[in-house]
Amino acid sequence: MESLEIVIAGGTLAAWTAAARLAATFGRAIGVTVLQPPRHAPAPAADEQVVTLAPQVQRDLFDRLGIQEETWMRACSASFTLAVRYVNWRTEGPAENTPRPLPGHAPDRFDRPFAALPECEEFPLSEFWRLRRRTGETVEPFDRACFREPPLLDARRSPRWMDGRAAVPYGWHADAELLTRFLRRTAVRHFGVRTVHGTVRHAERDADGRLTALRTADGTRLSGDLFLDCTGPASLLLRGLLHEPFPEQPGGPLTDRTLTVSVPRPDEGADDGIEPFGTATALPFGWAWHRPLPDRIGAGLVHTSAWTDEEQAMRTLCALWGLRPGEADVRLHRRPAGTARRAWAHNCVALGAAAGWTDPLADAGLTDVLRQLDRLVRDLPARDHMRTSAARFNRAARQDRTAADDLAQLLYGSAPRADTAFWRAHGELPLSDTLSACLEGHRAGLTPEPAEMPLRTLLTALDPQGAPPPAALLHRTTARRTADAHFARIRRQQRILLETLPSAATYLHRLHTRPPLATTPALTSA
Repeated sequence: MESLEIVIAGGTLAAWTAAARLAATFGRAIGVTVLQPPRHAPAPAADEQVVTLAPQVQRDLFDRLGIQEETWMRACSASFTLAVRYVNWRTEGPAENTPRPLPGHAPDRFDRPFAALPECEEFPLSEFWRLRRRTGETVEPFDRACFREPPLLDARRSPRWMDGRAAVPYGWHADAELLTRFLRRTAVRHFGVRTVHGTVRHAERDADGRLTALRTADGTRLSGDLFLDCTGPASLLLRGLLHEPFPEQPGGPLTDRTLTVSVPRPDEGADDGIEPFGTATALPFGWAWHRPLPDRIGAGLVHTSAWTDEEQAMRTLCALWGLRPGEADVRLHRRPAGTARRAWAHNCVALGAAAGWTDPLADAGLTDVLRQLDRLVRDLPARDHMRTSAARFNRAARQDRTAADDLAQLLYGSAPRADTAFWRAHGELPLSDTLSACLEGHRAGLTPEPAEMPLRTLLTALDPQGAPPPAALLHRTTARRTADAHFARIRRQQRILLETLPSAATYLHRLHTRPPLATTPALTSA
């Protein structure tokens, strides 16, 4: 059988993730070629210098490549993250990293762990917490009552014991450039992916509009059967060559600029060291993040050019971290307008940012790219039968995009602040049908549907007093006693984990300094 030829355009993290995943899965049954920028051209700047990887990335990528967690973490200067901590989303005020006091003097922060919200007697545990809060049985914040992780974040604990056993679910922060290089080496050395350097100038197409070959500036011709656009926001194939429409989505978040910077790590002792979480801090004109690595911190700021110029945003980002604006290497990323009408057009599939920009509030890092690759692996078409595969892929891609937009808009629109034009404008945006139904159910005290859980969890944290508990719980005495025992068990586990887990700095120091493991990716199908 003749081999299927896949050409991947772009030297991005998405490109090398796709190359490694496809080559490891299909082996010699397909040919994979990656078209990278010219050797001496500057590499395209990643939107995020430090990327967040969700827990499933180990299972969905590295396990399929035969790579142990310790191996890639060491190669990519990776650290652990157990959660995202949201700071100052419920109080108005200036740009600052320190949480402001809420009424009652509790700090304005809440955590969204990677761990799933526990269930109890057919209800999420959050519903019992709302009942306890409404009846005055507790003043404990939602996240600290329902999850084990928040005290571990405060104490900067590792999610693993020193013997390697995992205590709680966790993800990772990794250097985006090092991770890209690591996947490139893996794809080329172990799975036979070919590389070509050059700049796309034009494409050859057949009578039906399908791509047949890419032509580079130096005359190189790359023929293929399926083309993946992994060129990031530039979208050189889908937007540039195929002229696929990128309509703007009405009602989406208004942010259109991102700044990133690398921050030196303070000289701290091991016990004070690395925070095992990332933060998202609300600002008067947007929000900022920071993601710690063992040797530095990746920081960024998202804003809207209509209300904040780039110089002001840069000064604010530098002020948050004590940097000098003229000396810090701050990188600017402008958001192209719109989202692709079709992520898969003809025989070209756009992955990640090449199909449209996602607000970093809802950006799942490699998770969405890996989910798209899984669909591609399952539905890899024959040369002449791509239409059905493309239609199903596009339906799923639209659903993913809508879910991401809803998550970002919920955070912007439900944050109880209206002190600036930025927050007032987001509060006035029209809501999607899904988000409207979710808000109505929350305010009416309806039990969350499974698909609503990410949104409802954030709503409960943002507005703890704003919704009644499900009326059914008033008549479930036994269930309430079971929930009381569950809350007590969480508090007990928090104490045990605090006493037994090492600091994240201690665990990571050992991981990054001891001799590396001798491992070779398994050359087997995933």
